[in-house]
Amino acid sequence: MTEVHSATRHRSGGVPVSKIPGVPVSYDLAPAHTALISVDFQLAFGDGGWEQVPHAGAAAKRFSALAAAWRAAGGTVIHVHTTFFTGEKVPEGREALMEGAVGASFYADLVEDDDILIRKIGFSAVNGSDLLDVLKARGFDTAVVGGLTTPICVETTCDGLSMAGIRVAVLSDATASQPIGEYSAELAHEFSIARMGYLVGQVITTEELMRSVLA
Repeated sequence: MTEVHSATRHRSGGVPVSKIPGVPVSYDLAPAHTALISVDFQLAFGDGGWEQVPHAGAAAKRFSALAAAWRAAGGTVIHVHTTFFTGEKVPEGREALMEGAVGASFYADLVEDDDILIRKIGFSAVNGSDLLDVLKARGFDTAVVGGLTTPICVETTCDGLSMAGIRVAVLSDATASQPIGEYSAELAHEFSIARMGYLVGQVITTEELMRSVLA
C-alpha cells in the first residue's frame, strides 16, 4: 500500500460545486475515472468505541465487499484516516487516534497492499490532507465515498470534493453515524445522507453500484 503524508491544506473557495442543489443526479461511476474512497473506517468509531457508532461494523463490511469487487475491476481504492503521531499536538480527547492505539487501526479486511492510504488532520479530507492532489495526479474526476461518521468526516469531505468540482457519489449503506444530541444515530445518518443527495452528489448503495457498474 502507498501512504501519502503532507502538511498541505486545501482551500477551494470560488470553485462552482459539481451539482445543482435539489436536482437528482446519476453519474458515470466507471472505475477508470472514479476513485473509491473510505473515510475513517477506524476502530475508534464503532459500537462501544471511543465514538459510539452502532452501525459502523456493518458499514465497514459492506465497504470491504465493494472494495474487493472494485479492485477486481481494476479500480483504485483510497483510505483516508485520522491518525496522530508521537510529538504532534493532539486535540483534547483524541488520544484514541494516536498511532499504535487500537482505535487508530482500520477495520479488518478493509485495506489491501495496492490501496492508497492518506492521513488527514481534522474532519475534512479535502482541507486536511492531500486527497485532491492524489485525485488530480491520477486523473480522477469522480469519487465514490463511504466511511465514518456520516454527518461529520464523510459529509465535510463530500462537501469539499463537490466544491472542488469533483463529482461525488455517497454510499448510503457503507456510512454510519453516532447519535447527535437528542437525535438517534439512525436519524442523524438519514438526514446527512438526504442533505448530501440534495446538495453535493448522488446517493447510491453498495449493491446498486456493484450491480450497475461492476456486474
